[in-house]
Amino acid sequence: MQSRKQRNLWTQSVLTLVLLLPGILPVPTAPAQVPPTGRLLYDKLAKTQRDYQAAMATGDSEQVAQACYDMGKRYGAFGEYVTAENWYVRSLRIREPHGPSEVIGKTYLRLSENWMRQKQYQSAMRCARLGMSNVRIVNSKHGIMSAYIVLAGVHQMGWKVNRENPGSISGASLDSSLYYFGQAERLALKLNKPLDIGLVYYCKGEALMLKGSRQALPYLKKSYAIQQSLKQAYGIMNLSIELAECYLSLKQPAKAKVWLDQAAIVRDTTRHGEYWQNSLLEETYAKLYQQTGNWQQAFAHREKYHDYQLASLNADREGAMSRIATQYESEKKEIALKAQQKHLDTQKRLTLLATLLALLFGVACVLLFLLFRKYRRISEYNARLVKEQNHRAKNNLQSITNLLGLQSNRLTDPAARKAVEESLMRVEAMALVHRRLYDSDHLAEVDLMQFIPELVEGVLRSYSLGDIQPLYSLSPIWLRADVAINLGLLLNELVTNACKYALPHHPAPVLEIGCQEEKGRILLWFSDNGPGFTPTVAGNSFGMKLIDIITKKLNGKGKFETEKGCHFTLSFDVKPSFVLQ
Repeated sequence: MQSRKQRNLWTQSVLTLVLLLPGILPVPTAPAQVPPTGRLLYDKLAKTQRDYQAAMATGDSEQVAQACYDMGKRYGAFGEYVTAENWYVRSLRIREPHGPSEVIGKTYLRLSENWMRQKQYQSAMRCARLGMSNVRIVNSKHGIMSAYIVLAGVHQMGWKVNRENPGSISGASLDSSLYYFGQAERLALKLNKPLDIGLVYYCKGEALMLKGSRQALPYLKKSYAIQQSLKQAYGIMNLSIELAECYLSLKQPAKAKVWLDQAAIVRDTTRHGEYWQNSLLEETYAKLYQQTGNWQQAFAHREKYHDYQLASLNADREGAMSRIATQYESEKKEIALKAQQKHLDTQKRLTLLATLLALLFGVACVLLFLLFRKYRRISEYNARLVKEQNHRAKNNLQSITNLLGLQSNRLTDPAARKAVEESLMRVEAMALVHRRLYDSDHLAEVDLMQFIPELVEGVLRSYSLGDIQPLYSLSPIWLRADVAINLGLLLNELVTNACKYALPHHPAPVLEIGCQEEKGRILLWFSDNGPGFTPTVAGNSFGMKLIDIITKKLNGKGKFETEKGCHFTLSFDVKPSFVLQ
């Protein structure tokens, strides 16, 4: 047998070797500012960190191993499973050379739970079996019971993964899970510890519920009674929600609501609910109201569920950021204590550099201001030029309109006069675009919400149909002038066609025009309640050919329907200058 001195020397050497192994993370520091919700987890982590540092100072391997195990639990609670695994492995490396023990078995069971949360079946099963092997060697009844629970959980996790991805895991089943829960139940009853019995009943009831067995209810209710007798608010909430889920699976929403209301009362009176418990409660409420068809309440609870999920993520983020900030501040203080003079010299250099940068920044600001004034003058000058260009284009088009009008009055041939009048309206459609450009503050954009009614009503007045009130469905879309001109010419042809063949011959004429923007596409539709036309005959007219040319120019898709009037739809891709949602 080794002497005590030799054993301590050997332990110290193993401890030193373990702590110097590569890949082991540095000791994290406690968060400087802990979020209000979930403070208990952060407080536990801070205390465990202090215990670890105290254990390292003593050099006692057992204390260090226990501190590493506790650190694994804390990081596992935060969901940082890789970091938790590293701490568990450190604990095992210190303890395993001494032979099997209950604490080694407990550590392997914790590792198995860690792998279960990551849905790694093979790793979870290997660690669970190693844990069972250790507790059986030392004949720890409580450890064996815990190992049975973990083994049951591994099989249950594997069954769930198989249900999502059939055939991905072999050997996992709910029957195996229930077998191990049965073994755990037998040992828990022998040990006669209410908390352990309640846990086994809860786990077994959940497994039975997954299998669809009505035996889940008695187990869950027995677990609930134990938690209530122990006044465990955390457990009472869990069991109430689980019972509600069970009744929902049995299509008994009224009984499910009783248990959910009980969970809500416990939460509100004890203020014990954590993020995940509150989110689970709201999610189950949403399922309840979905089952009863109360969609408004279901939607409200689903929104609360998402709020809790978001709050949980924010709390985790703040906690991680506070830990990083604390570590940064701690390292900064250590550097300051070790190299104070160097820090002062660096500060002087930084001050000088900051002064130079400030001067450069001031010079840059002056230069930028001068450039801004210069380019603003250029921009204003260009704006005046564009406005003058629009004005001249408007005047030139107006002159062309006047000349065509004079020429039309002198023509005696009806066909020629009709062609000139139609050309006159097409020129007026183009002139309207430039008139709107000149009259508005937008130099190269046209508001379709004002342009389309003005164009349509101008054509109606030309045919003495100004008393007709078109029905508009328009979105406030701004388009480039070239696109607006093409759209105006096309709409001019459609309205002209309606004025000649549809509206005058109908006792109750109706004209509908709409223009909307949907997912980057402009959708224009036109409809009248006239007699329609034969596409083969209409396709030979100049107006129809012009519509086809404009449709192709816009890279759009146009479609005519002639049943119960003339109906035309056009859609084309365009990037509007500005679209109001």
